[in-house]
Amino acid sequence: MDAGSLSVDRLNTVLASRLGSARVRAVRDEEIGTGQMSESRRLRMEFDGVSDLPATMIAKFPSADEKSRMTGKLTRCYEVESSYYRDLRDALDVGAPKCFYVEHDEATDDFLLLLEDFAPCRQGDQITGCSAHEARACIDELVRLHGPLWNASFLTTLPWLNRSEVSDRAGTQALMNMVYVGFTERYHDRLSPAARELGAEFVKISDGYFRRQFPHRTVVHGDFRLDNLLFRDDGSVGVVDFQTVTHACGSLDLAYFIGAGLTTDLRRDLEHELVKRWLDGLRDYGVTLSFDDAWNEYRRYTFAGFVMAVIASMIVKQTDRGDEMFLAMANRHAQHAVDLDSLAAVRN
Repeated sequence: MDAGSLSVDRLNTVLASRLGSARVRAVRDEEIGTGQMSESRRLRMEFDGVSDLPATMIAKFPSADEKSRMTGKLTRCYEVESSYYRDLRDALDVGAPKCFYVEHDEATDDFLLLLEDFAPCRQGDQITGCSAHEARACIDELVRLHGPLWNASFLTTLPWLNRSEVSDRAGTQALMNMVYVGFTERYHDRLSPAARELGAEFVKISDGYFRRQFPHRTVVHGDFRLDNLLFRDDGSVGVVDFQTVTHACGSLDLAYFIGAGLTTDLRRDLEHELVKRWLDGLRDYGVTLSFDDAWNEYRRYTFAGFVMAVIASMIVKQTDRGDEMFLAMANRHAQHAVDLDSLAAVRN
């Protein structure tokens, strides 16, 4: 699957059940986004009659980069995102795009998603961070992801979603340990002293992070950060890139977003408020979780984004912006962990 395969004939075939009597008569595409695991194009279509489908859609398909594509196969991210839109999107309240078509080939790992286009909108910027107002809006959207299926037994029936058992996390731990030295060598001069010191200590005690049983489970995005959040003109937040969605502890997404999405000073000012906002929103879904319990999990998961920055930077294609983004994440999350004494939380 590539951009060249998104022909008029192909679109008429995959959208046949939704086109009614109309047909696609012309299409042009334009590149969007800077995704490192897959490719995205905006499709601008012309129909030969009246259609209920929008004239623009987002097409998402495998990366043209062989390293990223092999990583996609190894991490199952193409399978996972396709399965999310097939099995879960309509069961949640989160502002994910509507899906007009989904396919995934298990043998080749090819996939195609045709998704709602949220334009006009503004993509969040992981490097510069977000405002307090934007942070609150993102936390509200996180509630809409976590709340509907909190501790739902239905989630245990989805094999593709259940990839966060202790054995799975042990594999992530092994991968982290394998690439960590290369990460520190590549980025040594751009990592803060806190990131270098904390990372070295975390690797030594990471059993307490990777092998701990979850106190609760829900649908977890796994990469809930600004580059995957779209700020729309109507004030809503769109959430995209469900390639890492899993069945895990909701506090992971919470700490991941706050630790990297906010600059350090803003995070220090707002994090208590934002954790409480998340808890208050979950109560509307009947979830009862004490602030102390939520805060302790939040402290432990300050390492979630650090782990992602280390691993992802070493297994996907390297770009200048990617390096800047991963370093912003690693350095902010490291300071986050230092501020909250998260090493102690992991040891306990």
